[in-house]
Amino acid sequence: MYRTWLLVQAVVWRALMRVGMLLHDLTSPRPPRPAFTRTIPFASSCSRRVVLHFYCPPEYQKRVQEGHRFPVVVNFHGGGFTLGSPTDDSRWAMCILNETAAVVVSVGYRRAPEHPFPAAVDDGVDALLYLAEHAAELGLDVSRVALSGFSAGGNLAVTRLVDSSSSSSVDVDSLRIVAIFSWYPILDFEQSRDHRRAMSIMPDKTLPAFLTTLFDDSYLPDHQDRTSPFASPALAQDDMLADSLPPEVFLYVCEWDMLLNEGQQFVRRLQRLGKKVRAMMIEKAPHAWDKSPNPFRDQDRVNVLYRDACADMKVIFEK
Repeated sequence: MYRTWLLVQAVVWRALMRVGMLLHDLTSPRPPRPAFTRTIPFASSCSRRVVLHFYCPPEYQKRVQEGHRFPVVVNFHGGGFTLGSPTDDSRWAMCILNETAAVVVSVGYRRAPEHPFPAAVDDGVDALLYLAEHAAELGLDVSRVALSGFSAGGNLAVTRLVDSSSSSSVDVDSLRIVAIFSWYPILDFEQSRDHRRAMSIMPDKTLPAFLTTLFDDSYLPDHQDRTSPFASPALAQDDMLADSLPPEVFLYVCEWDMLLNEGQQFVRRLQRLGKKVRAMMIEKAPHAWDKSPNPFRDQDRVNVLYRDACADMKVIFEK
């Protein structure tokens, strides 16, 4: 009965979020729509559906026909694993297209409460394997892959760990993740939201309890799963993080976010493990500050950070 109530809430909030994102997209310049989509086929389950949304640079088709391979950014949207859409980060995709000429693939992973953990994790892994398998026809250089994500998607970017045991039919050795760009991710589900909220600089600016309860109970109904490194990467063993994460990690946190402290702690830990980490705290900003539905917002404040991240991404792709 409780799961049904969670689903009712999720459906209502999904509708409201779509209205908010429509307003968000009104600000000029308007973000692009995906050039095309691909649906990953699953022979073992006709009901499982994972749609990949492709944002492509100019003359993409022509250059693919000429044999060009583009670097690729695989992106995961936010929404507490419960809300959101693969097109929510279209402004981020627009910046990547303008600044790096990479292909952006936004993953339409399955959402909770209909599909709790580890469905989203599994979908992200299968998305990477699909791109590796179809790299030639899609014109992708899968030796230059960056992962990005926002909020829940930032978590998925970090927990997206692929090894050769995942699929015997795909050349996983050709898949090389060179960097992660994670924006205000949740990293530790073992910490209570009440504790996070109390420790925040501006508790009244954090996400309300009714939303965080919806997210956490929808995605992780089994509390034992909350300590899994595939849900809470901050709880992963050092050797797992050292082996599975790329050498370059970019992590952006918001000053008024309840997730600020765990993000900063994770940065220090990765630095001790020898990762090249660039961390940035966005001052006087709440969680998901860049997704404001206000069409009169200061979009330039967001764009300057997006462009800065893309400049770093371009340098990594060109190495």
